[in-house]
Amino acid sequence: GREREVEAVSRRLRSPETRLLTLVGPGGTGKTRVGLQAAAELVDDFEDGVFFVPLAAITDPALVASTIARVLGLSEGGAQPPEELLEGYLRERSTLLFLDNLEQVIESASLVDELLSGAADLKVLATSRIPLGLYGEHEFPVAPLSLPDPGSLPPQESLTEYEAIRLFVERASAVRPDFSLTQENAAAVVEICRRLDGLPLAIELAAARIKLLP
Repeated sequence: GREREVEAVSRRLRSPETRLLTLVGPGGTGKTRVGLQAAAELVDDFEDGVFFVPLAAITDPALVASTIARVLGLSEGGAQPPEELLEGYLRERSTLLFLDNLEQVIESASLVDELLSGAADLKVLATSRIPLGLYGEHEFPVAPLSLPDPGSLPPQESLTEYEAIRLFVERASAVRPDFSLTQENAAAVVEICRRLDGLPLAIELAAARIKLLP
């Protein structure tokens, strides 16, 4: 259900005007998945590679540079700080860095700024619950999945045109193969997705319970 977003993110990162694109939204909206798919589609656009840097487990901004360096395969050693190591490595390379969950270490945004300033062909795709607040940052809001209006539900056969309903049905069918959207359960499925605000992660967790609950 994120084809439009993936295409839009890919298109914006291909634009020469976009050096830093931040996918912004609350937890569970699927920012990481949108970013991963877009990054996969951009692999051929960056001669020196596309790199995924997960930051969810890091709370110390001082560790961000060394984490990126490890992902790039750079061996730290000697007296050179990891920030200088990164700047020297990226300076002449055409690279995309995908920094995931940057809100965990928002203070490291200055490092992103320095890397972009020192490497003309570097681009950064970031996910964060809040914007980074850097000059030249392009924000891309990742909204919850689409939902039908509970006050005037469309015909049952049209419900899976809505992204939230389609995701629930797909994940429920994965854990219980005999599950399908019927006239009897359609209203309940819509209500579950509505109460979960169309958040993909929450919908996946709820759909998995179909094994235990009617």
